[in-house]
Amino acid sequence: MSRSGTPQRPNGAPQGKIQPFKLVLLGESAVGKSSLVLRFVKGQFHEYQESTIGAAFLTQTVCFDDTTVKFEIWDTAGQERYHSLAPMYYRGSQAAIVVYDITNTDTFSRAKSWVKELHRQASANIVISLAGNKADLGNKRMVDYEEAHAYAEENGLLFMETSAKTASNVNELFLAIAKKLPKNTDQPGPGGPSRRGIELTENPEPPKSGCCK
Repeated sequence: MSRSGTPQRPNGAPQGKIQPFKLVLLGESAVGKSSLVLRFVKGQFHEYQESTIGAAFLTQTVCFDDTTVKFEIWDTAGQERYHSLAPMYYRGSQAAIVVYDITNTDTFSRAKSWVKELHRQASANIVISLAGNKADLGNKRMVDYEEAHAYAEENGLLFMETSAKTASNVNELFLAIAKKLPKNTDQPGPGGPSRRGIELTENPEPPKSGCCK
């Protein structure tokens, strides 16, 4: 871990470019959206996670090659009464993770609806990932991996099964998204965070409607 405040590559070479991207998480309540974010940002898992009200905002950086991607993450509430607020979070987003619970077929159907909505209303260049969460509960599986994988292929989505509880594929999911995002390599970033790969903030302000580049 760098002590100079500049993110480091695995081989020790400094990374000077930090590029921000807005990312939104969508999905039914209790599929584990907040748990995925908590695992990714803080490396933690809470067995009993309180439901998100409205949306929560956190940031996290991912370093690879000569680039540092700063995810500005909006974790939206899954309850139906908050659905009307979702467009203010996914409009202007460069990436979205649509989460479902592999033990609940209804959440997979709802995930498909979110994908349709994103294709219809979000940016044409948005990177969409489908995450089948709670992979640690494979003995209770109701959504086949092959079915979800085929759906993702048909709709041009990144796809992984994840477990916020065991951390399986959580970092890999965000890294895959980071690598797929378009990079403006000619524009230097504002400087590195104090810790490589970690920057956690909570922001009560409403999301920006425009692009975060």
